[in-house]
Amino acid sequence: MKKRMKRYSQHIYLFVIYGFLILCLMSVFFLFTYDHYQKNAREEAAKDLNNMCASVKNSVELQLDNLSTISMNLVYSNAIKTNFREFSELSQKRYITPREMVASHDHVKAIQDVITAMIGAYQSAASINLYTLDGSCVESGYTQRTTSVNLEKKTWYQDTMLLNGYKFITPPIVNKDLPAKGENQESQKFISLVRLFLDSSGKPEGIAEVVYDCGKIFSLASQLENQNPDSTIYIYNSRQELVYPYNSPAPETDFFKKVQSTGLPEQTSRLLQTSERISYLLTWQSIRAYDWTVIMVRPKAAVYKQLQNLRLIFLLIGSLSILLTLLICFTISKKLTAPLQKLTNAANKITINRVLDETKVNLTSADSQIKEVSQLCESIRMMYEKLRFTTQEALLSRTEETRAKLQATQSLVNPHFLYNCLTNMSVMAEEGMNDDISHMCLALCDYFRYISASKEIFVPIEEEFFYTRRYLECMQLRFIEELDYTFEMTEESKKLYIPKLITQPIVENAFKYAFQIPPPWRLHLTSTIEGESWIIRIEDNGGTLNEERKNELLDQYQNLDLKEELKSMEIGGLGLKNVYLRLKLLYGDKAVFSIDQLKPGKTIFILGGPLYRSREEYDEQHLKL
Repeated sequence: MKKRMKRYSQHIYLFVIYGFLILCLMSVFFLFTYDHYQKNAREEAAKDLNNMCASVKNSVELQLDNLSTISMNLVYSNAIKTNFREFSELSQKRYITPREMVASHDHVKAIQDVITAMIGAYQSAASINLYTLDGSCVESGYTQRTTSVNLEKKTWYQDTMLLNGYKFITPPIVNKDLPAKGENQESQKFISLVRLFLDSSGKPEGIAEVVYDCGKIFSLASQLENQNPDSTIYIYNSRQELVYPYNSPAPETDFFKKVQSTGLPEQTSRLLQTSERISYLLTWQSIRAYDWTVIMVRPKAAVYKQLQNLRLIFLLIGSLSILLTLLICFTISKKLTAPLQKLTNAANKITINRVLDETKVNLTSADSQIKEVSQLCESIRMMYEKLRFTTQEALLSRTEETRAKLQATQSLVNPHFLYNCLTNMSVMAEEGMNDDISHMCLALCDYFRYISASKEIFVPIEEEFFYTRRYLECMQLRFIEELDYTFEMTEESKKLYIPKLITQPIVENAFKYAFQIPPPWRLHLTSTIEGESWIIRIEDNGGTLNEERKNELLDQYQNLDLKEELKSMEIGGLGLKNVYLRLKLLYGDKAVFSIDQLKPGKTIFILGGPLYRSREEYDEQHLKL
């Protein structure tokens, strides 16, 4: 007789729990405290970055507004436009008289006086240049002179001409002829806002360029970087060009593309990792009027710099406490670990695939001397058997219920089509149209054999299109040349399985409602694969479904109660609602049912669902759901 294994009560090992309890409490305390300080440090850093980002954004936006205001004043100043027009006409002459030369000089002087009044004594703009279309230039600001330039060599020329009067802002460009201030003294880079002069008819008369010192535009950004050496500011223009920092090489990481690729919302901070595996806390704001983007970054190490000492203390105390606790509990925990690990492995085997697999019915025993562990193992084994039995029964019931509902909806055949066909055949018989009667009988037999076969819930698309064509052949014998129809299937979609009788109700609906217009009547059916779904489009040229009725139908169907609707279905109910109900019953949220009226005088019904290449594949996927 097999000797019974001796089991011990769990309370024998209870004192061990206190050792683990102390260890857990200390770990939780240390982790919670450190996590609290870490979150505070990150929130403070995020708030600081957002505030700096907002300040830089407002400062740069103010400078760009000043730049734009000066430009707008130039192109809309009547005094400048009048004198510039006269100067332009004189500059285009090949020979000018001394009197005209004096007049040209007077016009230039008048332009420079108006510009000086605009930019003020402190010269808010470094330089303002007005160009005629042939390259003559009136410079104002730091220097006041007239020159001749080749406009096509200007980097901004082509873009400015294409914008036809809208502003174009250049990236920072080196200009050794103009004085720079502050940190820009060495690099001497300037940003220009350029736009066309247009006459009353919208034709270009000249070009206005307002040149601004980069040091002035980005003064606050430079100041904040100096005050916060652990933070970096990047500013990108509307063409995604880095305009700040302008006096140092561009970083290896394109932070603008990083923001776009991660989908980080504006004014939200997040830790992001670059391609160099360096983590940064990043936030950004947009200057919407100019489509510029201000990005603030701070390395993760700088964000948590203040926590280094705290982390060191926590690690030291935590390590000593853990070592001491483990030393006390080591021997006893070793005895507990082995059976519990076996029990864990057995529990991990309880998956949906194992439950549904009839060949895998046993779980590994924990083989433990602890009474509670052995009892728990037996309970899990019994629970597994019950779960396996009830799950298989529930899934089988669900599958049969779905199949019954689908067969019920497919059986709702409209008898009026049969009556009409029989009436047509009687008329054709009186007229001696024996061949047509024979053809109609064959098509009608094929069609009714198809719709009355209740075993098949899914059929290939090419089969569904074939019997829909048979239906249309019956209808064409009635309407003759008034009806025209075409079918188009992509090769990869032909063998996909779809619900049976999903297209014929839409086609019949066209005869009932769409073809209220004078013939000819046209139907065009197509099948394709789009993404992870099969798509069938049924297009008619009736165009009688207006936008209001379309929205009313779609809203009505989306609010249907499937259970109640299935109870109320009746003979002759194979219409749009029936199609919608079957798609929702089969595919749920993955069903596609919509109506397109974008083409004038045409209505397109769009049906679709997931890709199944066999009936078994649908059953398998349906069971997983």
